[in-house]
Amino acid sequence: MPPASPGAAYAALLVTAALWGSNAVVARGLLDVVTPAQLAFARWLVVLACLAPFAYVERDGVARALREQWRDYLMLAVLGFAPQTLLTYTALAHTTALVVGLLNSAIPVLIVAISAVVYARRPRRLEMVGLAISCAGVATIVAQGSLSTLLAMRVNGADVLAFGAMFVWAIYTLRLVSRPRGISLPAFTFVAALLGELVIAPITVADVAMHGLSRVGAREVAGIAFIGLLPSLAATLLWTFGVARLGAVRAGVFTHLVPVFAALFAVTFLGEHLYAYHALGFVLVAGGALVCCLVEGALPSSTTRRANAAAS
Repeated sequence: MPPASPGAAYAALLVTAALWGSNAVVARGLLDVVTPAQLAFARWLVVLACLAPFAYVERDGVARALREQWRDYLMLAVLGFAPQTLLTYTALAHTTALVVGLLNSAIPVLIVAISAVVYARRPRRLEMVGLAISCAGVATIVAQGSLSTLLAMRVNGADVLAFGAMFVWAIYTLRLVSRPRGISLPAFTFVAALLGELVIAPITVADVAMHGLSRVGAREVAGIAFIGLLPSLAATLLWTFGVARLGAVRAGVFTHLVPVFAALFAVTFLGEHLYAYHALGFVLVAGGALVCCLVEGALPSSTTRRANAAAS
C-alpha cells in the first residue's frame, strides 16, 4: 500500500488538536461531579469497549504482543494512556480548562528539548523560529494583550502538575514513533489502553472506597461517551497516524493549536467573548505551526526509519 500523503497526516493532527481542545472544556465540567480517577478510568473504558471487536479479530497477535513485548506496551501505556490522563485530570480538578489547554503549548518545546538530549538531535532553524512565533501567540492570549497581565500571573501546584503531565506526553510522543510492530493501530491502542487501565485500577478502587461511586446522570454519561469516543479514541488513532508519518517534532507543533480550539469552543458553547488579542494570538500560533511544517527531516534518520516501519 502506498504511503499516505503528508496532507493526510497534517489533517489528522489538525483534527486531533481540535478534539483535545474540546476535551479540556468537557472534562472540566464533568470533574464537578466525577472524581479524576473515576473519570480517567471511565474515559478509557469507553475506548476499550469500542476497540474490543478489532482486538478480538487480531487476538493471536494481541496475545503475542502481551507475551513478548509487554514491557514496551506498558511503558507507552503509562506515558500516553490512563495514567497520564489521571495526572491531567487531577490537575484540571484544581485549575481551569484554559490553563491546561495553554500548557499543551509547552509540548512542542519539550519535544525539541528531549529529542536534543536523547537523540542528540540539533533543532532546525525553522523549527526554532516557528516555535518562537507560536509561543508568542500563546503568550498573547494568556496575557490578554497586556504585558502587565502576563507578569502578574501566579502558578499554583495544580499548574505544575499539569505541566508534568505535558512533559510525560512529550516523552510518549517521542517513543511513539518506534511503537511495537505486529498488530494494527486499533489493536495497538487496545493493548496500551488495557494496560493503562490495569495500572490505575487500584487507584480507582481506592478512590471509590474513599469517595463512593460518582453519581452520574444523562449529562455526565453523554460527556464521558464524548471524551471516550472523540478526544480519546479518535484523537489517539489520528495522533499515532500523524506522528508515524511526520515525526514527533513536527507533529508536536500542532499541540500549539489546542488552546486555540479550546478558546473557540468556549466562545461557541460557553458564551465567552472573543477579543482582538485572541485573533492576534491565533494567527501567531497557526503561523508558527506552518513555519515548523516547512522543516524537512523531523527526526534522526534511524528514528524516522523506525517510525515508517511502525506505521506499516
